[in-house]
Amino acid sequence: MRIDHTHHGSDEHFGMGVEASTALRFGSMLLTSGAPAYRVIRAVKRCARALGFDHADVIVGLDTLTCTFHRGERFRTLAAVLPVPGVNASRIEALENFSRHELHHYATAEEVNALLDDIEHIHTPRWSPLVASLAAGLACGGFAILNRFSLLTAVLVVIAAGVGQFVRQRLAHKRFLQLGVVMIAGAVSTILFLLLSLLVPGADTQLSAGFVAAILYLIPGFPLFVALNDLSRFDFSAGIPRLFYALEVIVAMMLTVAVIAMITNAPPPPHIAAEPELGFYLAAAVASFFSIGGFAIIFNASRRMALLAATLGTVANILRLVLLHADMRYFLACFLGTLTIGILGRWLGQHFHVPRSTVTIPATVVMIPGTTIYAAMQELTSGDVTGGISATTEVVLAVLFLSGGLTVARLITDRNWAFQHHIDFRENLGGTPG
Repeated sequence: MRIDHTHHGSDEHFGMGVEASTALRFGSMLLTSGAPAYRVIRAVKRCARALGFDHADVIVGLDTLTCTFHRGERFRTLAAVLPVPGVNASRIEALENFSRHELHHYATAEEVNALLDDIEHIHTPRWSPLVASLAAGLACGGFAILNRFSLLTAVLVVIAAGVGQFVRQRLAHKRFLQLGVVMIAGAVSTILFLLLSLLVPGADTQLSAGFVAAILYLIPGFPLFVALNDLSRFDFSAGIPRLFYALEVIVAMMLTVAVIAMITNAPPPPHIAAEPELGFYLAAAVASFFSIGGFAIIFNASRRMALLAATLGTVANILRLVLLHADMRYFLACFLGTLTIGILGRWLGQHFHVPRSTVTIPATVVMIPGTTIYAAMQELTSGDVTGGISATTEVVLAVLFLSGGLTVARLITDRNWAFQHHIDFRENLGGTPG
């Protein structure tokens, strides 16, 4: 009897370890896909509940995940060190749907792992390098139009950004250091744009200054807004390092462009006021649609998610521009624009069964003041500290108000998020506990 009891306990201990590893794997796949910490925590707890655990403690970092799983008086603690999160909207969608719709009954570790294997085998990236490069070009070309550059400038931006994105993908595939990838891709896009502008007879200052728009595909919009989302819930272990990651990428890309601009004596982008005419709004709508759709493809979104994000973001961005032309304060217009994105994004997410972050964040990225970020860097490096601080303050406030709109929308539309409802491990699920 004593030997049988020990053997049984050993098997039970081993089985608990396998189940804990399965739940950790689930969270790790979500985290490396770029999901917010809130979603990672809820998914791991849903998985732990389905596997028969009584409770789970989850700590999410930038590239680390630590979980403690409890069953009676026993517990298992596991930790994973992961690659720096990328952005894979399609995988987030698959994992979120699995978490929400498949884990409402008890499951075995083998069943969960089999489904996770299927998700891992989904072709990634979804889009070919050429399509993704074209998407990056269109995203930046749309930025150029929205920033009042000419159509010719936008065409050159599409070419330069597309080539830069192709280089970026090749270097990333070879696992080159991420900051190095950002700097090299930014340099390729900037230099190529400036060379192309020299081939245009009588190129004016506005054309040659369009290099700023050619590198905006490098802006880490997804991790930036996910970081601010984490911080709004006081998920500091995930939010702070993810925010610093986004800031590090922004500084690297802008320093690279600033150095090239100083070497080539490239002019700063001119400030051109837009006339509130029907023609401008039509051009802005088309530019917003292609720019947002391009960013969604860069984030490896599905065709459906890209269309939803592009449509939603176009409506919100036109609303923001109308409010600006009605003399509303810039930051308030940003706030109302993303508030609209957040509220409508909730409805779209529920109706089309897609995670709201994969729709709302691409729709928001187009509102980031990319040229102002460059202006801040350019003024600081040229010795104009006062102007640089002023431009930096404008960028920081714009991003905070953009994020604030998404946060308030989340408070309004998501009771679980607003009231911090946790996964109830006391709930009886369908089936039989493993």
